[in-house]
Amino acid sequence: MGTLTYEVLLAAHIAVLGYWLGADLCINSEYRFITHRADLAFEARDAMTDHLMDVDQHVRYALVLQVMLGMMLAAELGFVDDRLFWLIPAIAALWIALIETAHRKRKSAMGSKLARLDRAIRYLVAVLLGAAAIGLFFQLPDWLRLKLGLFALLIGCGVVIRFMLMQHDRDWSHMRSEGPSPQYEARILATYRRATSVLLLLWLCVGGIVVLAVFKPF
Repeated sequence: MGTLTYEVLLAAHIAVLGYWLGADLCINSEYRFITHRADLAFEARDAMTDHLMDVDQHVRYALVLQVMLGMMLAAELGFVDDRLFWLIPAIAALWIALIETAHRKRKSAMGSKLARLDRAIRYLVAVLLGAAAIGLFFQLPDWLRLKLGLFALLIGCGVVIRFMLMQHDRDWSHMRSEGPSPQYEARILATYRRATSVLLLLWLCVGGIVVLAVFKPF
């Protein structure tokens, strides 16, 4: 569609990465506070945990926006059929609607099913990005293949963190029903540390994607 469209999409692509990184920083900061402040009333920490789930939505939005913008940039560069250009944001809107509905219904059986569907979509996207990165389809320059590989790894990190947080949720539910105990406090602290170590790798992937998107070094 033209140079201007490409530049606008690229700027949005990088801005969304900043949005993603900022949201992750906020989430990790609040998560750290919740897990480290055993001296606070559990009810206050529980309320913050529920709020944390609202903040976590921003990371989910950022993932969909990145997939959308990346595909639209690929269409602009001729790597994807440009007839798909306007179909891509329509699919992204449906995905965001799924994410939002799953969040709003998260305490119901329907919400659990929708959350599993969302995770399945993430798995599929990560696999497709990884396949493109190793050259199973599309003829791509090396910088773009590496970028797609980092994006697949980034999504994988997010999935690993999500499974770690499921363990946190189980331990937190026990504390909600039985009351806090040193055993469960230690478990949620351990989960926090493991999740943060994976998050550091995720942030490195974000930095690498920005460098490759801007400089296209090879």
